[in-house]
Amino acid sequence: MKTMKKQIVHVEPIFKERIWGGNQIKTRFHGITEIDPVGEIWSVAALKEFGDNRLSELNMSLSEVYEQYPDWFGCSSRNFPIRCTFIDPIAWLSVQVHPTDVYAQKTMNTSGKSEAWYIIETKENHKVQFGHSANNREEFAQLAQTGNWDQLLRFVDVNPGDFLNVPAGTIHAIGKDILAFEIAQNTDITFRIYDYDRVDKKTGKTRDLHFEQGLDVLKFPHQESGPIHPDAFEDKGCMITNFIDKAHYFTLYKIETTNQGEFNMSHFYFLSVIEGKGQVNDIQVQPGMTLLIPSQFGPINISGEIIALISSYHD
Repeated sequence: MKTMKKQIVHVEPIFKERIWGGNQIKTRFHGITEIDPVGEIWSVAALKEFGDNRLSELNMSLSEVYEQYPDWFGCSSRNFPIRCTFIDPIAWLSVQVHPTDVYAQKTMNTSGKSEAWYIIETKENHKVQFGHSANNREEFAQLAQTGNWDQLLRFVDVNPGDFLNVPAGTIHAIGKDILAFEIAQNTDITFRIYDYDRVDKKTGKTRDLHFEQGLDVLKFPHQESGPIHPDAFEDKGCMITNFIDKAHYFTLYKIETTNQGEFNMSHFYFLSVIEGKGQVNDIQVQPGMTLLIPSQFGPINISGEIIALISSYHD
């Protein structure tokens, strides 16, 4: 097995054009790109055919480092396990659902996609689409085919600081003008159920829908609750909020410092700054910047008034 001295490295962002995107996300997170409109910034991804972040100091892609230096990650997943995305729509995202691991393995020989959202900012709109009212597949199909989306789809209010768990099989859509951070299993399988009949300006066509596949994986009845707000705890100068820590899926924490703090995690993790400026060890950080801290690296020192999200995975 190849070895390489462990160090903290910058993760270069990947900008994604989206029909519902704008330009606010580039300004807030200091993005330099000619892509327009930008709907997403992939801060952590290792999908060779769709997007694979470069690690600046190593001049390698994330998937290359994962394959060649497994001691940096310390997990048994064959493929890199998580993906993290900043999402900033100026229009509603499509109503969609992702398959479970069982369905995806059986039909596509890949993993499914569960995800979770941390809400960073909202404007006039405070709603996301989350769940449905149908008791079974037949009722869902009937309401959808007759255009009764308002009766069928459920919406919940969200505010900055909210966390929502979105397991596979949950119908969902992030609302307009809601800046969110998404952590998910590292796959790109989406079944689009409803897209408001909108037309892509570049193609002049509506986007493909996957209604029957979506019905195959939807949960009946909808079971998930709305936003949750775990209590934060103080540790070595950091206020830490543990949103989710599920083996074989993903981990998401929030850490806040007002001056000096120390943070440590035995697993590999990514630190994504969402507010403030300061330093992580000797590295200057600002909003939108993501760092990779390898497995068993040891404690990091954080100085400044910073809010960051910690994304990780463990077996």
